[in-house]
Amino acid sequence: MLEQTFHAGSLDFEPQEAERIRAICRTVPTVIVIYLDRPAILTPFNDDVAALIAEFGATEEATVHVLFGEAEPRGRLPIDLPSSMAEVEAGRADVPFDTANPLYRSGHGLTYPARPVHGAVDAPVR
Repeated sequence: MLEQTFHAGSLDFEPQEAERIRAICRTVPTVIVIYLDRPAILTPFNDDVAALIAEFGATEEATVHVLFGEAEPRGRLPIDLPSSMAEVEAGRADVPFDTANPLYRSGHGLTYPARPVHGAVDAPVR
């Protein structure tokens, strides 16, 4: 019964959906923002996207501020992102960070300094 409240099954995207997304990425520079409530296989998109951003419950407003450089991303991956379902199946389900060749390791993340917003006035933080 408890299992029904969680996503289960493959971490892969459906092949047709993955190809649809890749076609868009090959046509126009694309930023993929993906909500990760569990790991996902993002390998099919990794070489075609302009940027890949994982979020874990950020608001759309916060995400847009990061995309436009108005806020600094500070998060790091708390999990390994596996490179394939075969890798997931080869790993031990009860051992964290047991991914032999992940697409991105736990702790991966990029940062950049925030740009001041045009016309913004720095206010003291309270």
